[in-house]
Amino acid sequence: MTATGSDGLPIGAGDLIQTRKNDAALGVANRQQWVVQYVTDDGTLYAREVGSGRKNPRTVTLPPEYVAEHAHLSYAATAYGVQGATVITSHTVLSEATSAAGVYVGMTRGRETNQLHVIAENMADAKAQFVEAMERDPADRGLDHATAQAIEAARGLIADGPVKLVTAELARLDQEAARAQRQAEHWAKIAARLDAQRDAHRAEDEQDNAAIHIAEDAAEQVRAEVTGPLVEEAVAEGATYLAAVDNEAAASARLSTVGRFGRRKARAEYQAAKEDTQTQRARVRDEWAGEPPRTRQTLPGWASGAAARKAEGDPRVSDAARAVETARTGRGATLRRYKQERFALLARELGAEQARGDQFGMRTVNPQRAARDTLARATLARVEADELRSLPVSEAARRIEAQRAEQEQTRQRARQLEPFGRDIPHFDPGRDGPARSL
Repeated sequence: MTATGSDGLPIGAGDLIQTRKNDAALGVANRQQWVVQYVTDDGTLYAREVGSGRKNPRTVTLPPEYVAEHAHLSYAATAYGVQGATVITSHTVLSEATSAAGVYVGMTRGRETNQLHVIAENMADAKAQFVEAMERDPADRGLDHATAQAIEAARGLIADGPVKLVTAELARLDQEAARAQRQAEHWAKIAARLDAQRDAHRAEDEQDNAAIHIAEDAAEQVRAEVTGPLVEEAVAEGATYLAAVDNEAAASARLSTVGRFGRRKARAEYQAAKEDTQTQRARVRDEWAGEPPRTRQTLPGWASGAAARKAEGDPRVSDAARAVETARTGRGATLRRYKQERFALLARELGAEQARGDQFGMRTVNPQRAARDTLARATLARVEADELRSLPVSEAARRIEAQRAEQEQTRQRARQLEPFGRDIPHFDPGRDGPARSL
């Protein structure tokens, strides 16, 4: 499938095209280049941008109306048409219409290679054509003016002038973008290693927690198995004691009401009941390690507590409790090992000082955020470089000089404020005015 461009030529998948009208809704700009990915039945183009320097180039959808009026093939262009372009390799063909400015534009588009092609009989002819192009001015405003313009435009071919400034700044921005890109990739690798380590720790920690829960459940089951019969035994013995207490109280009541002839027998019964109560109390104290129950209403709670205390001395309960403690101690050791392994990884990747800062919470390492920040810095440097490449060399040089002047003013203001930052007065409550800081 093909669509027809504004030059009347067919456009198909894989073709290099150029858009010739700014359209914010479509996301395209004048003289921007694209590679066609797909052409639909109605002539709509899906195209991917080229020469932007982005890691993930954008893809746009161009309706057939825009293609027919404002898009055409872009395998070659005039020097004026490629002023904003940036490519890996640039090939410029010298013709009778090429001026000095055209030579400069063509010879500064390529990042890695820029070649000038001259069709000549010999080297002398080629040099003559080149000199003629350097003196050519399309405006034809006189030989002197043309010569001056040619010299200015060709200053990029020698090691001084605005072209040197622009070229140096572009090289710096390209290096900064490449360096930030490498840093972003490095941070991304560190983030991946930390994430992998964190995932491994999380999986192991879940296993430790599961082991603790299993040990705790087993201990509770053993405790219940041991405590159940003890509760029944404690209830029985507590009830026996309370019955002895009731019997003693009844014997005491009979003794206080009996007549003279029955007093001896009542006294003997009371004494026997009292001794039985004392015997039961001593038995309960020895058997259950505590005071006996006071009333029948408190008997169930007393029996549960007494049975629980006695169960703690059972070897089965003790062994289960030790298993729980061992599991918890093991998890504590595992958590300490996690910290050591994270420190070792950070020390290996970033150095011991950064790792110690992270360990003590002074500088928490966030590789994901660092990767995003450095990637944003790389993108910003590329955008700034692309903007400079889109400008005429003189305007780009003025922009660079203005930026540098502004940066220098900022540094001077910072130096002027620095003494105040080192010696800021603060209020001393012990005096009537500001005290000089130490």
